[in-house]
Amino acid sequence: MGENNFCTAQGIRISDLSGIHCAYETWKNETGWVFTAVLDAPRIPAFLQDYCALLPVPGYFTLELPAEEDGVYDIYYVDGCTRPVLQAIARRYGNLLAEDGDVRFGFSSHESPEQIYVGDLKTIQIYTVSPQPIRALLEKYQLPEEPGCQKLWDILSDENPCELIHVEVEEESVFDLPELLSDAGIYLAGRRAD
Repeated sequence: MGENNFCTAQGIRISDLSGIHCAYETWKNETGWVFTAVLDAPRIPAFLQDYCALLPVPGYFTLELPAEEDGVYDIYYVDGCTRPVLQAIARRYGNLLAEDGDVRFGFSSHESPEQIYVGDLKTIQIYTVSPQPIRALLEKYQLPEEPGCQKLWDILSDENPCELIHVEVEEESVFDLPELLSDAGIYLAGRRAD
């Protein structure tokens, strides 16, 4: 059996990553296409920048920070973004967002259903009505299409638990982002429980 070279986020601790590798699956629903991708954490920031280059603008950035209560997130938005602003957010904060264990975030279009969302355990979901550019992006990152590909949550068990940790990247934490993005107009929209 070969060595598993999958590199998860610094803030995600799982002892056994057997079966996890970079891949994606896709399906069509009533509103378009959904791509679910498993990607190494170090490659997520560049992937986000490339995705933002495809996103119809104006767009917006979503940040979901865990609150004090378990399973509750404070939801922040930066609205009305141009493509350079979206790419700048991805470039400047992409490493931090990709490496933290318990932050969720996304980039979306205001005027179309196009969206990328990085949720639990850094699983990437892309919603689109135009699948070809997304397929080309996934191919650029050498992700094979693999129906039923394993996500991190598929391998969790009592014997193989997961610990989510908040990390700092260049002395910044995800909890600094509301202040760091204040000039971009970030605002707290509300709180949501899972």
